Amino acid sequence: AGVFSLEDALTIVATRGKLMQQLPTGSMLAIPLPQKDVQFILDANAFYTRSLQIAAINSPSSCVVSGIVEAIATLQNQLFSQGIECRLLHTSHAFHSVMMQPMLEAFVQAMKKVKLQPPEIRFISNVTGSWIRDEQATNPNYWSQHLRQAVRFSDGISQLLQQFEGVFLEVGPGRTLSTFATQHLKSNAKQRVLTSLRHAKEEQSDVGFLLQTLGRMWLAGVEIDWSGFYTHERRHRVPLPTYPFERQRYWIDTKSPSLSTSRKSVNLDKKQDIPNWFYIPSWKRSLLPPSPLELENKQWLLFVDECGVGSQLIHKLKQHEKDVIVVKIGQQFSKLNDRTYAINPQSRDDYEVLLQELLTLGNIPQNIAHLWSLNSVEHRQIGQYLEFNSLLFLTQSLGKLKLSDSLQILVISNQIQEVNGNETLDPQKATVLGLCKVIPQEYPHIVCRSIDFVLNQRLNGFASEEITGDNCSYIIDQIINEINALSPDLVVAYRDRYRWVQTFEPIDLESAVVEKTLLRKEGVYLFPGGLESFGVVLAEYLAKTLQAKLIFIEDSVFPEKDEYSQWLKIHPQEDEVSRKIQKLLALKELGTEVLVVRADTTNYEQMYESLAPENIGQINGAIYSNGRICENIFCSIPEITQTELVKILEFQHQNITILEQIFESRKLDFWLNFSSLSTILGGMELGLYSAFNQLIDTFTQKHNQNTSLLWIAINWDKLQLNSSQEQKKFRQISQTELAITEKESVEVFQRIFSLGEVTQFVVSTVDLKTRYEGTFKLNPLLNSKSCNQVDSSSAYFRHNLSNSYVAPTNKLEKEIAEVWQEVLGITQVGIYDNFYELGGDSLIATQLVSRLRSKFPVELPLRDLLLQAMVPAKQAEMVEQLLLEKIEELSEEQVEVLLSKE
Repeated sequence: AGVFSLEDALTIVATRGKLMQQLPTGSMLAIPLPQKDVQFILDANAFYTRSLQIAAINSPSSCVVSGIVEAIATLQNQLFSQGIECRLLHTSHAFHSVMMQPMLEAFVQAMKKVKLQPPEIRFISNVTGSWIRDEQATNPNYWSQHLRQAVRFSDGISQLLQQFEGVFLEVGPGRTLSTFATQHLKSNAKQRVLTSLRHAKEEQSDVGFLLQTLGRMWLAGVEIDWSGFYTHERRHRVPLPTYPFERQRYWIDTKSPSLSTSRKSVNLDKKQDIPNWFYIPSWKRSLLPPSPLELENKQWLLFVDECGVGSQLIHKLKQHEKDVIVVKIGQQFSKLNDRTYAINPQSRDDYEVLLQELLTLGNIPQNIAHLWSLNSVEHRQIGQYLEFNSLLFLTQSLGKLKLSDSLQILVISNQIQEVNGNETLDPQKATVLGLCKVIPQEYPHIVCRSIDFVLNQRLNGFASEEITGDNCSYIIDQIINEINALSPDLVVAYRDRYRWVQTFEPIDLESAVVEKTLLRKEGVYLFPGGLESFGVVLAEYLAKTLQAKLIFIEDSVFPEKDEYSQWLKIHPQEDEVSRKIQKLLALKELGTEVLVVRADTTNYEQMYESLAPENIGQINGAIYSNGRICENIFCSIPEITQTELVKILEFQHQNITILEQIFESRKLDFWLNFSSLSTILGGMELGLYSAFNQLIDTFTQKHNQNTSLLWIAINWDKLQLNSSQEQKKFRQISQTELAITEKESVEVFQRIFSLGEVTQFVVSTVDLKTRYEGTFKLNPLLNSKSCNQVDSSSAYFRHNLSNSYVAPTNKLEKEIAEVWQEVLGITQVGIYDNFYELGGDSLIATQLVSRLRSKFPVELPLRDLLLQAMVPAKQAEMVEQLLLEKIEELSEEQVEVLLSKE
């Protein structure tokens, strides 16, 4: 482009490499996740936040993270444990990360010696992902950013695809850039992406590959200088055989327009206006939809309750000719008879032994009714979280079996949903709802539905009385009907004879109503979550606009006021306490009064004394956002341990219980509890976090049933907060477009007081209904096929390749092609299609191998697959050969077992 000469370019490259070699070594990790998901993982862990950054955004679903070796290794292990196939790059240093910082000044000085000219040819900047500007190209500081900031290839190629409809040709060996470009193409894309040289793993003539690419360019309409191409060639006339002209019609009939093109779609990639972010949880009467057909499967596993509901349910299921296996609560695993077992509900091992026993006997169920969330208040074990533990251990044990067939879990409960306001709610038991939301997201073949009842006095004595006629037998009928109906409603509640489903009604909050606000000028506001919490953002707003007095609660190890300076001198800026002190000092610079109360939030005596009116005076309002969240709260279901979950959930329960007790007789203007949208939408790795916030929601509902001061719960969408200037700098590189910014969070805070006595708000930056339906795509379980099938509505069409489409010729080839379609997101894959031409890369190849390994009972060699078998036909040959070798090693009985699984 003429920005610098070739000689200067060589000097720059050599200088840059020399400076890099003087830096400490680091690592880089390729991750097959969208930028926002990767950033979420990094933000959730303080160690990652200060040690790692996103170094490259290569495609909408592929990023590279860069940083210190130890942090990369930890992140890699975490992702592998969650089934995410990431890959270490062969690099010596952590390029495009903070580890490049020490060389920037020296590199700028070197660039100042180079004569920089405005570009003569337009090009895309990898720093901004947009067209280069003259002032950027001629600024030495820009070129230092070029080696420090993230490579925004995805943004750049997306902009080119919007403006250019020709051929994209990768010049140089390999397919790295063309692969990334192909992953951006839409189903109806007019662009063609070609490579000039073969992939290193392809065994093909270089000249032949180059000629093939040239031909494809000509077919795409590129003008070729054929005279120049044939300058040095000698050609001869040769006789050709005659050609029979067959009179056969090849007319192409026009297709009817797709109905889907006329539908009005809701954009989930762009924020709505703030007034449209608000929803109120509600319930509406609903009829149970009729079942389209009778369930084929008859195998049922029932975890029966001690109220007697399960006993009656067993009787009814057997009347419907269902094969029922019963599991009761016991001290340890024991087999009571052929169809009855007992297990210790708090022992993970017992669940594994149970399911392994059922697997051995061929009795793995297609339907599970979990009734251990159905119990009377007086018989519950407080603080043990039996309901959550039991469903967790069951799911973890099912996951270890590596089942692929569809499975339905019905979680039958009581007293965890507030429908009419008369329920006796149990916040600890309600944590099971958080797990119900996340299970189908982490285990796509499992549908998990929650059905809640109210047990009256008669039902609590279920076990001892025979249910006949109208004597509450309708509850059993309701459960049976839900089992058979295969309803898409994942959250259902029955109150008497009526069926209710959860909804979220949108409300329009155009602007804050000043006259209705509960905020006072120079008011006193408590932040029990401390200085680490999101509440600090609102504290700053209160200080600036209302000159409010702010009270934060920190634990006893937090330094005293006169120790702040010394602490900051001897501790790094990234230290947790240091960051809190910096926030505290920043608030004081606003001229407001700030008080830090040092106390153990789980100790009632300490909290009562510290917050006594005689010690801190009158408090006008409280904003509870628990900032002391353990980093282990963000983990996949297989990673959740019993010790960790009890510790986290009980810590939350003790905190909020003690606060309620302390302030039950004190007059406040308002109390806000901050929760999360994860209680509604769940999310990968959010099982424990969703339960954590569900406890807040249900506790708030229970509090409002019994006291005059109404608490308000706010279920926030993802927040993008700048906790420090350094973090702000990093997040500008990879900011999540749909997240709520600090400024927007303040606007939301201002508006929530405009509706009077509304006790729960849900905040979603995009349409919540569409978002919910997209998150929970309920598999109707109407057939026995695995639910790991391609969603044709979201997959891409097969692009024009160098070869024609050839359909699979046998069952093995068909199964492998289906795996390819699922991994690549393409509707049709032929048995001779090249993996790399379809847009695959080495990272996706690792995922492909992982899926093939789980599907076929043989050990597939990764290296051989990548080098020799990157077309479905060759993979089918390899799998067939490995299966034959394995069969030769097995006994006749083992072969029969293996074949029976197919």
